[in-house]
Amino acid sequence: MASRDENIIRLIQGPHTEAIQRIEDEAIDAAVGGLDAEFTQAARDTTALWTRLFGGPRADAGDDKLLARILTAVKAALTRLFKGLGARSSAALERALDPAAALGVTQGAQVLSMLAGHRTKGVGVKPSRALRRAARSLPEVADEQHRGALTLLKVKLVRRLGLTGALAAIGRARGVIGRLKAAISRTVNEAANEGIAEQIRQAGAKKVWVAERDACVNCAAYAGHVVDAGADFPGGLSWDPNQRGRGEPVPGPPLHPHCRCRPAPWRDEWAVPGVPPLPEVLQREARRSVARGWSLPTESNAARIRAARELIRTGPRLPKSVVEFASDAVRAGRFENRTFPATGPGTG
Repeated sequence: MASRDENIIRLIQGPHTEAIQRIEDEAIDAAVGGLDAEFTQAARDTTALWTRLFGGPRADAGDDKLLARILTAVKAALTRLFKGLGARSSAALERALDPAAALGVTQGAQVLSMLAGHRTKGVGVKPSRALRRAARSLPEVADEQHRGALTLLKVKLVRRLGLTGALAAIGRARGVIGRLKAAISRTVNEAANEGIAEQIRQAGAKKVWVAERDACVNCAAYAGHVVDAGADFPGGLSWDPNQRGRGEPVPGPPLHPHCRCRPAPWRDEWAVPGVPPLPEVLQREARRSVARGWSLPTESNAARIRAARELIRTGPRLPKSVVEFASDAVRAGRFENRTFPATGPGTG
């Protein structure tokens, strides 16, 4: 049977994170929903025009006037796609900040109630000025990406590269989607975590880092660390020796774009006698995650192997079967399956 603190971790990593992600997804959809398909169509239209004017997608651009016509068409398409994008993204993120912060307060109060053993009321909170500034900065993000794409639409450059050159500009422009998604994701999670942190501060508790179930090797190293409510976590922690020591102290998660780690309240007096306390459970789960290689596909397998090797070297404090699994992966140089199991880490 799961302990109280294990249930709290499941709550934070599961329903709490999913609720914040719904706010995040709604803001992203309002900002860039459908834009990827529009960039795909722009690339198809450009390919069709190139084929019609020059005879095929691999044909050289033999006539500067016809090439200029293509470049004009691409520029017009990009102008249409970027029109209002920055303002729309900024407004979508602005709308998400208050609900995200309020949700963080509610979630922080729920965790406090479970730990303290009595009902805790939510506090009042408003998103910080830094988050408002982040929302207002999105038009510049869009403009910068637009300008960068236009620099690739030069007659000499596209004549040399052919259709690939024209499509490269569209690809560069498409990169705005990823940048806006990352900015919105990070800022929404910062807003939620600000709400949680304020709830912790007003309760007079300390804050402990709750990593995601498939956290990166850096976030996994923060799992279970406890600091005072107004203090920063140390900078540069990582299970990967190649990444360790990089970065300044941080007030709390998120540590990077798309990070969904959370702060949670903690006091030593909340520990249940004879039961591992919340920080210790978090550290144990992070070590298990490193040993099992649970991670997102965006993280390199090499980083996970270095982390597993470091875990074994420093003493994993895990069941023998888990350590053997990590050792086999290190010898093989890869984790065959890095997906977090639906049944949870308690299965082995």
